[in-house]
Amino acid sequence: MTGIERDNTYENVVLTPDTGFDIRFVTMNHNSPFHWHRELEILYILNGHAIVSMEGKRYELNPLDAIVMDYAKVHEVIYELPQTMGICIHVSRQLLRRYLGDVEPMEIWCVGQRLTGDQQEAYDRLCSFLKELTVLYVNQKKTYRLKSTALVLNILACLIEHFGTPVTLSATVAKTGNMERLERICDYVEQHYQEEITLQEAADELGLNKEYFCRFFKQNTGSSFIRYVNQVRINHIYQDLLHTDEGVQEILERHGFFNQKLFYRMFKERYGCTPGEARHMACNSPYL
Repeated sequence: MTGIERDNTYENVVLTPDTGFDIRFVTMNHNSPFHWHRELEILYILNGHAIVSMEGKRYELNPLDAIVMDYAKVHEVIYELPQTMGICIHVSRQLLRRYLGDVEPMEIWCVGQRLTGDQQEAYDRLCSFLKELTVLYVNQKKTYRLKSTALVLNILACLIEHFGTPVTLSATVAKTGNMERLERICDYVEQHYQEEITLQEAADELGLNKEYFCRFFKQNTGSSFIRYVNQVRINHIYQDLLHTDEGVQEILERHGFFNQKLFYRMFKERYGCTPGEARHMACNSPYL
C-alpha cells in the first residue's frame, strides 16, 4: 500500500511506480471541498450514503453504488454521518499507458444514475470487480498484490471499453492548464483560509482581473470563490468538531469563520445536521 499526502483542497496521491494504483478505505473523516487530482478515482460505497458533486451536478450514492472521477475532474464528496464507509481506488495515467501505449485522449464518465441501456451490464460487472477487490483488500493474503492488480486491470478495461469517450488533444491541454491554475489558487486558500481573503487578492495571485477570475473559478468548480473559501473553513471546523471537545465558537474563530448565521446555514446544508448533532453522531461512530 502507498501513503496519501492530503490537504483539504487538492489530493496529492503518491503511487508507487510498480503498481500504479492505490486502494484505501474512506469514511466521513475524509470529507473535503471541491478538489481534483492527477489520477483516475473510483469510489465504491460499502455502507451508508455519500453525495458527490461534479461538474455542477449532484449524485447520491447508496451501498454498492460506484462512481468514477476522471483525471482533473473537479469534484466534492460528502460522506453521511454517522456510519458511511467506502473503498477508493486511484489509478495513474502511467498505468494506462503501460498497457495501452500512446492511448488517444479520452474522458471516462461512469455514474450509476446516468447509464445508457447497453451500459447497465458493464456497470454491474464493474461493481462485481469492486466487491471482489474489497474482499481482497480486507483479507490481504499472500497473493493480494497479484489478484488486486488483475482486478484493477479488469476494471480499467471495462471503463475504457464501455465508458470512455474520445476527446481532442487541444481540449486535454486546455484542461490541464486550467487545473494547474486552479491548483495554485487552492494552495493559496489552504495557506490563508484563516485570514480574510478578498476576490482581488485571489485574482492577483493568478495575475487575472477580478471579473475574469470569478468566471474562471465558477466554470471550473461549479462554486463561487467566496463559497469555496467558506467550504474550506467548514471542512477544518468539521474535523475539529469530530476530534476535539472545544467549543464551537472557539473552533469557528480559529478557522476564520466569524459569521455564525452563515456558518450554521452552510453546515446544515453540507452535512444535513447541526454541529452539535454531528459531534454527537461522531462520538457513536465506529469509524472515527
